[in-house]
Amino acid sequence: MKAIIRWVVPALVLLGFAIFYNDRAGKSEPDFTMAEVKVVEGIVATSDISRTQVGSGNRQTSRVDYTLTLTGRPQNVSFRLDTTPRGGVKAGMRVRLEILEDAEAAFTSATRYPDGSNKIHAVGAVLDGKPVYTAAEYVARSESAASGNGRIALIFLLLGLTWGAVVYFVKIRPFVRSTKADW
Repeated sequence: MKAIIRWVVPALVLLGFAIFYNDRAGKSEPDFTMAEVKVVEGIVATSDISRTQVGSGNRQTSRVDYTLTLTGRPQNVSFRLDTTPRGGVKAGMRVRLEILEDAEAAFTSATRYPDGSNKIHAVGAVLDGKPVYTAAEYVARSESAASGNGRIALIFLLLGLTWGAVVYFVKIRPFVRSTKADW
């Protein structure tokens, strides 16, 4: 029986890797679709760089927030960028932001409640006609990662099933046949 277990363990390990990569594929899916992305355009009124604590408990870290506000819009609505171009963001730059929230609703709420603040995450940013990062790039990277992890999971699944079939035909089936003859 020990000999059979030694043969079965590699199949279980391969199937475990298949489950792991299948889970990674599911977690790599994009958080949003391009149909959900809305665009806000304007001119930068102010820009700021600040550190924000993220995480909780023992897993806290700081993140650098690049925020900007737009001219002609309530100044208590700011947009958070993931990164900025070399040289930073300067007042007067033309900006095109891709966001997931409804900006007009945020602007209306900000006008109604001037003491409040609203920070909207930009999933894409184009500054002075130069793309810094785009939502389409993020979606493409996420879909590619999910697809790659899915293919790896399929390969491990096929290897595990093939190894399991080999174990069955080489070790288990002859063992079962020999025990039937003894009865």
